[in-house]
Amino acid sequence: MHRRTLLGAALAAPFVLSAFSLAIASPATRIVALDLLATELLLTLGITPPAIANRALYQRLVAEPKLPADVEDLGPLTEPNAEYLQMLRPDLIVLSAWQAGALERLGKIAPLHVLRSPARDVPAVSYAADLIRELGDVTGRSAQARLWIDRTALALADAKKALADRSATPLYVCRFAANGRNVAIFAGNGMIGDVLQQVGLANAWRGRVNASGVVSVGIEQLSGNPDARIVHFDRGAETVQALSRLEESPLWNALPAVRNGRVTAMPVIYPSGGVFSAIRFARQLAALLPAEEHHG
Repeated sequence: MHRRTLLGAALAAPFVLSAFSLAIASPATRIVALDLLATELLLTLGITPPAIANRALYQRLVAEPKLPADVEDLGPLTEPNAEYLQMLRPDLIVLSAWQAGALERLGKIAPLHVLRSPARDVPAVSYAADLIRELGDVTGRSAQARLWIDRTALALADAKKALADRSATPLYVCRFAANGRNVAIFAGNGMIGDVLQQVGLANAWRGRVNASGVVSVGIEQLSGNPDARIVHFDRGAETVQALSRLEESPLWNALPAVRNGRVTAMPVIYPSGGVFSAIRFARQLAALLPAEEHHG
């Protein structure tokens, strides 16, 4: 109970509106998303954008919440179709801080709401809660935002309880590069690392990660903890290609986790996602991790 109280307090922390956000007279109803996280947040709040940037990338890397078939594609994240965007006449355009400088001109079409970047020392789940609370206020969906923040806290607590007998085995959580030689490992305060910590699981990676909680290394780096389990995200054709090459790799086949059958695949989770992604990952860990192995 004490931990849940602390978690609730963290998720309820005050938020700061982006300096790029423009005040609008009433809650927006036609909202376009130009970033993957922005799309996830809108769909989580029950808002279907008429169009988003890079529809195919959202479906491949984020996947859920599912994107309705009638949502139009505005093209690349860095160069959305401004002419078509103008034809749509949106009430609001939501984008991320990394896009703001290049796409500031789109403010002539509709007010911009820029999702601020996370601070390196702020855990990703708390950051995601702040964002959905902020966007809920901007769009008139404050009640829905609060509901999703509560659902996130409950999902993490439920997963921690379900995983209590599996918490002794550390995990490398990663995605394989198609070349079969490199792997992206997740840790730190990023979404994947933060959820692991909050559900009581140990991260096997002890090295450095970037501000997003990820580092790209050679496949041999997965040998650092011989008792660890490897959990990897299935990214479709890219993962099929990677696994095909890994099967022929002496380095891969020599890894203790591979030799002992401690490799688990799970559906892709967007590592820079919002509360919906955090809930999905916590539930997938609880559902897909096998019973605890006993070493010694």
